[in-house]
Amino acid sequence: MRLFFLLLLLFYTVSGVGSEHMSDHESFCANNKSISCDLYLQQQLAGTKPYSAQWYKITAYQFDYLFDHHKFTELQQSIEPLLAQQKLPESFAVQLYFYYAKVMNLQQKREQAELYANKAMAGLEQIYQMFGEPFRLLELANLQHQFGAADKAAEILTYTEQRFAKSKDPLFRFELNANKALLSHAAGNLEKAAAERQLSLQAALALGHNGKLIVAYGNLARTFQLLGQLEQARDLYLTSLPYLQAENNLIMAAIYQLRLAEIYWQLKDNTNARHYLARVNHLKLSDAHLQLYQQLSRALEPPATL
Repeated sequence: MRLFFLLLLLFYTVSGVGSEHMSDHESFCANNKSISCDLYLQQQLAGTKPYSAQWYKITAYQFDYLFDHHKFTELQQSIEPLLAQQKLPESFAVQLYFYYAKVMNLQQKREQAELYANKAMAGLEQIYQMFGEPFRLLELANLQHQFGAADKAAEILTYTEQRFAKSKDPLFRFELNANKALLSHAAGNLEKAAAERQLSLQAALALGHNGKLIVAYGNLARTFQLLGQLEQARDLYLTSLPYLQAENNLIMAAIYQLRLAEIYWQLKDNTNARHYLARVNHLKLSDAHLQLYQQLSRALEPPATL
């Protein structure tokens, strides 16, 4: 399963700049049946003149492969020598900066991630031209949101939604509305965030993907809770529990059961609040969630008997 479901970029052809699907690395490897795609790409690179148009093209396929297969250390090691190059094809450089920003962000090196994301963003119009499918644009918007650049993130999302307005891909609809909801929530517009998260949930249901359903149910439930729509929030969290069990997602299970305990306490149903609080694995909680767990534990202590 691909981590980010990211597909397309513009690559170089021998005669100049041409548009090719980034997923073509799979097609590029398809004619080879004897070795892995990774080894095949390495062989092809070894037989290609360094820094030629074909070399950049195959290197781009290799970056895609490494990112797609979560080989982030290898990706970093492949990128860093190229960052020192003074003259890179402009579109290749944008791609390089984008990947490096993602790797740095995964390593929580926020300053470096932001630096290279901004380098990529410097050619914003070119980036729009580069990405032939929406998922990398959505990733780019998400990066900008994480760096606090809400206006840039909104601009990318608006562009992506308009450009791919005819797309019926439920994964695209899930990711698009999830990202839009993040911006709406951060702006304090919870009603809009709830509407967008409902659309994201509809798309997740169409996908039938447990992980997406867990995220979609939980995000919408939390938004309803913050809006004071406690029964709707409770029902959504309850609906998510079988998916959590199927995925054995211990961290999210701890958080969702904690939220259920909180909601039942808010509904003044202390019996169910204690039931779900007792199920919380507090060792899986972050500091903020652990603080809520401790607060609820004190609030739900049975009264002392004389």
